[in-house]
Amino acid sequence: MPTLSKPQMDAAGEFARATIAAMKVGEGVHPPTVVAASARMAGTYLFRSFGLKVPGVLPGQIVLSTEANEQAPSLMQITAGTLAKLGIKIADAPPSTPADPKSKPALEFLVTQKKVEPAYAPIKASFALSDEQAAQAVAVGTALLIRHCAKFLDPNVAFGIAVYGFIEGSKTAAEPPSV
Repeated sequence: MPTLSKPQMDAAGEFARATIAAMKVGEGVHPPTVVAASARMAGTYLFRSFGLKVPGVLPGQIVLSTEANEQAPSLMQITAGTLAKLGIKIADAPPSTPADPKSKPALEFLVTQKKVEPAYAPIKASFALSDEQAAQAVAVGTALLIRHCAKFLDPNVAFGIAVYGFIEGSKTAAEPPSV
């Protein structure tokens, strides 16, 4: 697991709070959607850090790369390591996809990005994070959200949602960065 800087750790909590604010529906949030939003954005920042040239690829299209295969697991390790430090044990093989329809994210990838990235951009800028550093900080933020939602969403299911979100974000062309 990479060692994160103090600015990254400080940014993680702000990313988590920004996710909740951006995804709020009425008085609350839908935990699977919040966890997925955070993980997808971590993956999106990681995807951007690759600097891939993908002419003709539209937002939302899948882009397979060696970089994603090699680097996305680090986001999973960061989240699992953070959860362990928070006292949350994740099974060796968490559920790959939520069985209960209530445990599925309510929003699609690009809709999630459009809601969350405008809230993330000022945080990323204020901590002067590169895309890779932001991806790592958001992976910590994802762990914080899993802990925050633990009463409503089993942490193992939430981690499975996060893993899928990291993969989805790191292998999907996103909208151009906001701001």
